Amino acid sequence: MAIKLQTLLNHAKENMGSGMNPVVNETILEVVKLAYEAGIFVQITAGYRSFREQYELYERGRTNKSKPIVTYARGGQSLHNYGLAVDFVILSGDGKRALWTEGEKRTRVAAIAKSLGFVWGGDFELFRDFPHLGMSAGLSTRDLQKGWRPNLI
Repeated sequence: MAIKLQTLLNHAKENMGSGMNPVVNETILEVVKLAYEAGIFVQITAGYRSFREQYELYERGRTNKSKPIVTYARGGQSLHNYGLAVDFVILSGDGKRALWTEGEKRTRVAAIAKSLGFVWGGDFELFRDFPHLGMSAGLSTRDLQKGWRPNLI
């Protein structure tokens, strides 16, 4: 039995946290819906992160060399810290397994998200971040650190 859309939406809301920009929040739910209609089951795994949480993530692979480095962004240097980004994974049809290597489906989800204004981490040049979607209306993290906020509609 296929996972229900409402289950994916509920998990997305829970995993994004309460610090999300409302436009990013609503738009990513639309991505989940459109992907579902295309037969792709998207689980949002992360959204808002505090600066501290981001710094702890940055330390992975650096303080414990047995783990891989997962980010090059310190606290304040990630769109996640401003509620402007999410991470996702494709799920199996029953919703019980994460399919991290589903390249074609992941690319399709990225195309859906990009059509709605997101930037996909798979397009990054220096560090391809395939699970990442962000929406900042062209503002950099330096702009965000200065207190600027995107005008998203």
